[in-house]
Amino acid sequence: MPETSYLTVKNFDSERYHEVRPSYPQSLINKIMGYHEGPCKELIDIGCGTGISTTLFAKHFEHAVGLDPSESMLTVAKEKYPELDFESIGGEELTAKGIKKESMDMVIGAEALHWCDLDKAFNEINQVLRSSGTFAFWFYVQPEFIELGRAAHDLYVKYCWTDEYMGKYLTEYQRNFFTTFGGTDINGKFAKYGFKDIYHEIVNEFKDDGTLFTNKTEPSFLMKGEINLNDFKKFVQSWSLYTSWVRDHPDEPDIADKFISEFQEQCHVKSMTEPLKIEWATFYYMCRK
Repeated sequence: MPETSYLTVKNFDSERYHEVRPSYPQSLINKIMGYHEGPCKELIDIGCGTGISTTLFAKHFEHAVGLDPSESMLTVAKEKYPELDFESIGGEELTAKGIKKESMDMVIGAEALHWCDLDKAFNEINQVLRSSGTFAFWFYVQPEFIELGRAAHDLYVKYCWTDEYMGKYLTEYQRNFFTTFGGTDINGKFAKYGFKDIYHEIVNEFKDDGTLFTNKTEPSFLMKGEINLNDFKKFVQSWSLYTSWVRDHPDEPDIADKFISEFQEQCHVKSMTEPLKIEWATFYYMCRK
């Protein structure tokens, strides 16, 4: 587990996390379910957090369980979705915590696997999946303010990804995982742990110069909408990176306020309530055992 995570950061606000984090489009669920072959009896959601993804897939399976090692996250999940089951289990300890081998039809992970040792997690996932069972995971990387140009993109990179500000709480592995949409060694890990029929898609991939590729067709994992700077600030404050920064800089101004102030100045956004169009850079992978 990395030094900065929802487990290691004290006073992390899981309730705020649940309220401000985006959900996932039905088109993504449809894509994954269309890829899946065979029974839909058992599903586990690794790193389920507050249960956002668990509830989206639960309607497709006889039994779905959200797994997360964070008691703070699970407390909120159980309050929000009392009809679902949640257990305190990490992605690297599935069999050790009692999940039977070859018992799962599908394993999913939403915005979570970067917290895991992928070698250990992939090995565990392979063990608990039945033959031809589905493993799918996905991430939103960052929002792109599509009408504000390069300045907005660069500011997000500055505050989130670089060592100058909150990015210093990322490991090099995590930074590489996000900025290369899954990491440069991800395909090797699929092969190493016996996964096949690999399918993946990257949406709004950014080039080395920070510009976006144009999506020629509407992808399955397209997240778009509007956000104002009040809500964007709340999103920033939901990061474990933000909580770590505040912990280590108690006498400094709120880093989220600094980010938003510079955003307003550089991107010429006068109002905190002005709706701004965004599309997320996202990616997902699907494979079978």
